[in-house]
Amino acid sequence: MKHHVLVLDDEADIRTAIRLQLKGTRFEVLEAENVEQAIGLLGDNPISIDVIICDVRMPGVSGVEAVTMFQREYPTTPVIILTGFPDVGLAVDFMKKQDVVDYLTKPVGKDELIAAVEQAAQSRKLFE
Repeated sequence: MKHHVLVLDDEADIRTAIRLQLKGTRFEVLEAENVEQAIGLLGDNPISIDVIICDVRMPGVSGVEAVTMFQREYPTTPVIILTGFPDVGLAVDFMKKQDVVDYLTKPVGKDELIAAVEQAAQSRKLFE
């Protein structure tokens, strides 16, 4: 059974890299370059999204705002932050106040990414 990961990042290269890193696992990647596309995939898609991977710095709606919206609208879907600009304070805030399951920095290694997505997918089962 395939599980679905939504990757929200404004950089096509990052979305492609994540898709390639998760190729051959039980995870199928859906891509969104902005929050509007992500909402469309979450709302209009008959398949369920098991994990959301979200960039922090994007034009328009920021990752912080996106995570807040995801937590409110899709509370059982775990969120992983992926950023190219590590910030310890922001990481702590995301982990404690925003309740994200992981905070990864770009470029993320394949094993680290797979482990984070596996852990997030397993945590989703706890909510259902």
